[in-house]
Order: sequence, then C-alpha cells, then structure tokens
Amino acid sequence: MMIGGAPSFLLLFLLPITVVLSAFEVPYPQTSAQIRSSIVASDASFATPPPPPQNKNDENQPITRQILLGSGTMAEVITCIPPKKTTSPDMLENIFSSLFGTDNTSSSSSSSKNNKPTLAFLHGSFHASWCWAENYMPYFASLGYPCVAFSLQGTGGTPVMEMGAKKVKIASHVADLNAFLKGLSDDDTASLGLGLGDDPKILLIGHSFGGLTIMKWLEQTYGDNNDDNSNSPKDINLAGVGLMCSVPPSGNGAMTMRFIRRSLVDAWKITAGFVMKKAITDKAICRDLFFGGTEDDNGISDEDVERYQSYFQRDTVATIDLGDLAKKLPSALADVETGRAPFVDRLPPVFVVGATEDFIVDREGVDETARYMGLEEPLIVDSPHDVMLGRRWNNGADAILEFIGAL
Repeated sequence: MMIGGAPSFLLLFLLPITVVLSAFEVPYPQTSAQIRSSIVASDASFATPPPPPQNKNDENQPITRQILLGSGTMAEVITCIPPKKTTSPDMLENIFSSLFGTDNTSSSSSSSKNNKPTLAFLHGSFHASWCWAENYMPYFASLGYPCVAFSLQGTGGTPVMEMGAKKVKIASHVADLNAFLKGLSDDDTASLGLGLGDDPKILLIGHSFGGLTIMKWLEQTYGDNNDDNSNSPKDINLAGVGLMCSVPPSGNGAMTMRFIRRSLVDAWKITAGFVMKKAITDKAICRDLFFGGTEDDNGISDEDVERYQSYFQRDTVATIDLGDLAKKLPSALADVETGRAPFVDRLPPVFVVGATEDFIVDREGVDETARYMGLEEPLIVDSPHDVMLGRRWNNGADAILEFIGAL
C-alpha cells in the first residue's frame, strides 16, 4: 500500500509530521537586555512616557510594553518609533499661533505628519515580536519609518486569554491582529496611544505562520463573508501587505508530502524540530530549520543559537489549534483554476518574498502564496527561513524598501 507516494510502513512517521506541519506555532523570548530593555507598562495607559534617549544612538532602540488590546488580550508590544522632528515652518506657525491666537491645528498636523508608512510586523512559529527588534526595527526606524510589532497569544509575552489553555484558535489571533492594527490610530476608542497620528498609513508584514494569520485577517476584512462588518477596511489605512517565507494558504500538508518524497532526513528534522521541539535543544536542527545550516553560520554564533533557543522555549506555551485551523485554511476560498483569493482585487499593493535557503517553506509553497495574493511570481532573496536574523538580514530588508519605493 502506498500513502501519498510513500510506503505504508512510513505511516507512523508521516502522521506526526502531517499533524504539526499543517501550521507552525508562535512563541516568545526570555528577558534580553538588548531586545526587551527599557519600559514595560502593565496597561494601555502611557501616563509616563519613555525617558529621552541618553545619546543619539539610543533614539531608535526598541521599547517593549504590555498593552491591553481592544480584543481583551494583554499583549506584548514592541515599538521603535523615530523621534519627531519639528521643521522650521512648523516652529514659525506655532510662534504666530501663540502670539496672535490663530488656529493652525490643521496646517501643523498635516505638515508635521510622517508621510512614511508605519511598518507593522507579525512573527511566525517559535518566534515572537523580539525577532523583528534585533535588526529590522532599529534599521527602518533609522530611515524614518515607525515600527511596531506584537506577540501572538501563547507566547511568553502574551498569555492566552483562557487560563491554562494549550491551544489557540486562529480566530483569536485574527481578532488580536485586528485590534492591534485599529489601535495604531490615535483616534480610535481602543487606541494603543503610540502617537502615530489619527490615520497612520500601515504596511503590514508577516513572516512564516504570521503570514497565514494575515491571510485570514485579509479574508475577514476584505472578503465577501464580512456580513457584520466587524473588520472594515475603512477602519485601517492599509498601505500595503508583505508576506515573507509565509506558510502557504493550504497550510503545510502538501509541503509535508513534498518534503518526504525529496528527503526523509529533512522531513525528520522538521518533525523533530517542531513536533518534538528539538529546535529548542538541538543546535544543529535549530540552525537547519531557521538559520541556513551548519556549513555557514550566517553570522549567528553558538551563543546566539542558545539565546534563540531560550526564546523558543518561552514561546511555546500554547500552540495553534490545528484541528480548528484545518477547517478554515485560506486555500478553501481560492479559485480552483488560478489559485487566487476572491478578494485580491480589493487589496492594497502586495509583495511576497521567499528565501533561497528556506528549510521550512519550499519554492512551491512560496509560489502558491504569490498566486493566492494575485501575483505572477514572488521575489526570492538570498537568505534562510529567518530573513530578519543573521548576517543576511539586509536582503529581506532591501526587498521591503524596494516595495515601499514603488508605493
């Protein structure tokens, strides 16, 4: 008997792979002086602002807080927002306004508004918002782009709403993402108070499982089934969407079978890494899955691997409810012939990025995601799965900048 091209004696081997690879999960790190230092607030009220930077190099350092989202989740949020610079015209307008009592609210707000989009990052499995804070957030903030990220439920920084739960439904992640994006506006009743303006332009970027979560959010926001208008495109000024090494719309089931046909060794590494959580304890497996293997360390030392593994340990408190997700995969709505989502014509500009050395998401999976998002082909960058970490992080960052330049 053959099962998906594999002999039946592999059944016991296939089942655990199929179960876990239908979606990878999300996690969060232990305390890191470099990433999670600064202010940690216990609620959404920022009565006490962060202290001013001690020197110019500190201006674009990430700040971590716990904030109550409009969905009811107490979420870990990392921000890296460039300091506001008042231009000479703004200063003159303020002086004239104070001297002559004129109202320059509209003109000053428009002139001082940051026209650059806010980059909102969403992490993937065995990661949390810390993964964006090491390289991407300080880098983009140094170029004038406000950066924000939050950690999904089940990670160390964002506890599950149901005490003691070990599984999180995809609908909970989508609700948290929607609340987070709406809260970026200072005008929203559930504003997070980040000072980004009343209607900030947002470029939403997801990695790995975060990409699949974004697909489900787009489905609920732009799809035909949004009957109750709970997620309205009018509520969020979405300038664009980016999916990087994303789990494809069909989940990881089809990829699982491709992995098995290509290499039982590689399939076993993925199974051991995620199902048995060997990525937390085995440095070689950890490097293979996320950082490009052991032949080239990609600028990641053994000490870095140990640090990341400690984060992975913290960020596997609760995982996605795979049984629930299997019934709601984005691919269920895709056009049978083209693979496109039915709502792609309503979306803002989109980009899809794959990586040359991605051990987890293969090229077929990246192509599937590109088709689903209405693109002819993805952009492939020289990188392992974790495009935001290691020596080659700038390749993915350059892809983002190229996309922003075309907006």
